[in-house]
Amino acid sequence: MKVEGKLWIDINGAGIAGHGRIQLLQLIDNFGSIKKAAESIGMSYKSAWDSINSLNEIFGKDLVERKTGGKGGGGTILTEHGKDLVKTYNYYSRIHELYLTDISKMNCIEAVINDTDGEYAKAITTGGDSFYCVLLDHEIKLSDKVNLFIKPTDIILVNSDDFETSAKNLLKTKVKSINVTNEKSEIILNSDKGTTLAVQITSASAEKLALKKDTEIYTLFKTASVLASIR
Repeated sequence: MKVEGKLWIDINGAGIAGHGRIQLLQLIDNFGSIKKAAESIGMSYKSAWDSINSLNEIFGKDLVERKTGGKGGGGTILTEHGKDLVKTYNYYSRIHELYLTDISKMNCIEAVINDTDGEYAKAITTGGDSFYCVLLDHEIKLSDKVNLFIKPTDIILVNSDDFETSAKNLLKTKVKSINVTNEKSEIILNSDKGTTLAVQITSASAEKLALKKDTEIYTLFKTASVLASIR
């Protein structure tokens, strides 16, 4: 049995902002262009504008605005209201995802908050490994003890650290054990500083990486994949 669910923001019954519309806003923020944002998810320019106009009407505020002129020739950006909506949705989305996930199957790492801006943070384990994470509790502050939750499927394995990536978390580890079931491999890894991580990849990927006991491998995962909660 698998429990699933969807998250949306309902504004006084006037309409909703769900994953699709929030994704569109995020892409507009990334690209600075409604056209490019729509194309990246296979949406027509008209449909994108229809979604934006619906959101503007629901919230009674403009969530995007045109920026004219300038070195880049202008474009479209999110207003502060648009950024606040995306931030709010993503915050509750992380809580919602954790609620639906079997926590017993997630990596749970004890750490202490070393730096934070109230939404994102840097946490340090007892052994000294650093993890960049997002905060599930707004009241988390410096020096607080937290549990870091990471899905085994959110961790990417790479055999070198010699590449450019936007992901902040890159940890050198060594393979402790490999368990293969139904063409999937569960790999237990240890860092030099004592952090243990469970990773799930396909058996084909494990074979391609030539993984075996004591193989040195790097783990790569995004800040958004590390969820920090007070313990």
